[in-house]
Amino acid sequence: MSTNDSKEKLASLLPQLMASGVDALLPYLAEFTAQQGHVFIKQGDKDEDMYFVLSGTLSVFEKISINRQPVVLHTATFPGPVILGEVAIMTDAERTATVVAMSEADCYKLTRKKFDELIQGNAKIAMRLLQAFGGVMYRRQTSFQNKVRGNILRECRSAEGGIAKLTRYTGKVSRTSASLADKLFSDDFEGVNYDSHS
Repeated sequence: MSTNDSKEKLASLLPQLMASGVDALLPYLAEFTAQQGHVFIKQGDKDEDMYFVLSGTLSVFEKISINRQPVVLHTATFPGPVILGEVAIMTDAERTATVVAMSEADCYKLTRKKFDELIQGNAKIAMRLLQAFGGVMYRRQTSFQNKVRGNILRECRSAEGGIAKLTRYTGKVSRTSASLADKLFSDDFEGVNYDSHS
């Protein structure tokens, strides 16, 4: 992939930085090509490297136990460009899933050491990068929440049935009064709609 193509894809992943910010970030990144089968992140590890994957296809795997029997789940497959590992670099948390390259992928790696150097050398770019990571985390969390609720509510024929089903799966849920709802939300806010597909 040409340098200009790489910069364009990196800029599309990090619109908060704009072109000049991407140029300022590049000296802190290590460019590499991940081969098919490359493991970017291993669930349970405590490393803090993160990746900007510009091309290729990735798969996510999670190891869980069901009744003390180990089970490995293949939970997602998606194409680049994508950001990986932003949670660990922001929170020092252990990895929550394993991510594997299913095809060759053009990538940039940002190590914790280089991220710390970026904070010292260009705090403005580091702050914009953190904003981008927060946006990625927000979109993933919201998408997951909507998917779970959608699956729970898929066959509910009424709002009351949906509330009862949500209570069973997610904990206490109840309907509020219209007057309270008027105080809690802006007039034009509708919220996410979950239609039943009976």
